[in-house]
Amino acid sequence: MTRIVYLTPYAGSKSGGNKMIFRHVEGLCALGFDAVVRRPPHTPPPTWFDHQAPTEDASVPLGPDDILVLPEDSPEAMRQAAALPNRKVIFCQNPYALASYGLAALPTELRPQYRNFMACGVGVAGLIARFFDYDLISIVPGFADERIFRPAPKEQLIACSPRHRKVEQAAIRYMFERLHPEAASWRWEVMETCTEAEVAAIMGRASVFLSLARMEALSLTTLEAMSCECLLAGFTGIGAREFATPVNGIWVDEDDCEAAAHALVRAVTLAEQDGGAQALMRHAAAQTAAQWSRAAFLEALAAFWRDRMGVTA
Repeated sequence: MTRIVYLTPYAGSKSGGNKMIFRHVEGLCALGFDAVVRRPPHTPPPTWFDHQAPTEDASVPLGPDDILVLPEDSPEAMRQAAALPNRKVIFCQNPYALASYGLAALPTELRPQYRNFMACGVGVAGLIARFFDYDLISIVPGFADERIFRPAPKEQLIACSPRHRKVEQAAIRYMFERLHPEAASWRWEVMETCTEAEVAAIMGRASVFLSLARMEALSLTTLEAMSCECLLAGFTGIGAREFATPVNGIWVDEDDCEAAAHALVRAVTLAEQDGGAQALMRHAAAQTAAQWSRAAFLEALAAFWRDRMGVTA
């Protein structure tokens, strides 16, 4: 049986992209495929989220029929794998990494080794098609894991994850506290160092989520907040433009912190009023997240490997 081997050079990274690599392998194994995450020697699997994906040390010899799945942001892994005869796929979750320090940074003579792409969204697939040579591009969407991210009784709590926008988060919070007369009654949870289970618990209780997305191809955290039926306010980044609407959030122009502070006040006010408008927005957010479900992800994942790559479970 052909093995599907996902390479993760940054096995301990606390990123949604790293988590999704493990979710791919976990899903493939559940579907009956032979799949594994291959991590650097002496590097343990991540512990900040639970998973059932099998892993192996990169010192284990590869088989000639193994198909290698490489992340878009590791040119060193691409250089090392280019000399191998194995079939290869680039799993692209950040097209800007691909076009800056990823595939674009490889020597010209090595790039033809990478012509098969798996993209996490429509926008990512389109960028690859416009700027890279390819034989195959398929979309396997990310997903908001409804097994974990569910609404709980809401509290006067604002959640945010400012990994890419620490300055903006501080500025928005300051302006929010000047704008809203009841700001002191709202607690903040900054989820930068939390485990996935802790994030799910916080967003389940959070009435409002301040979206600080920046340059993400999908913005998985935004979808997870929608799955938790938070009221969303802030930035879409890039990828979330595929699913952000005036009904499921209060969105503002990129980098406009003052507009984001006003949007946050609107979201908090809706929550305080507890009327039909906030109920509609929560429902719209949940409906949006449901379109990015685990079931849809597994269906697309199986179709890619079975129908596009010819691998049987």
